[in-house]
Amino acid sequence: MATKKEGAQRLLDSLDSAVRIKKRLWLAIAQGVIISLAVTWFTQWQFGVAASLIFVLLIQLAFERMSNSIAASKLQALNDLGWSTEADSDEQLREKAEKILS
Repeated sequence: MATKKEGAQRLLDSLDSAVRIKKRLWLAIAQGVIISLAVTWFTQWQFGVAASLIFVLLIQLAFERMSNSIAASKLQALNDLGWSTEADSDEQLREKAEKILS
């Protein structure tokens, strides 16, 4: 059983991670496109298409896994704090958690 401060910190970390994952998704997409274009440029176009399909699958898998992990962490933090999972928005949850930590 986690304390209220640990639950609040976990909630803040989950909310921060949810924001950062979107930025990292765009970074991964850009890297996949650049590498696929490089493969296409130096080899045949079929290899570039294959590389892009592989990158899309890998990025999708990573994004889904991280999204599920973040959602599970947020739910666990809400359960540790004894709060409802659908009561407040992320901003309100952040304010409540920061009050607990201060």
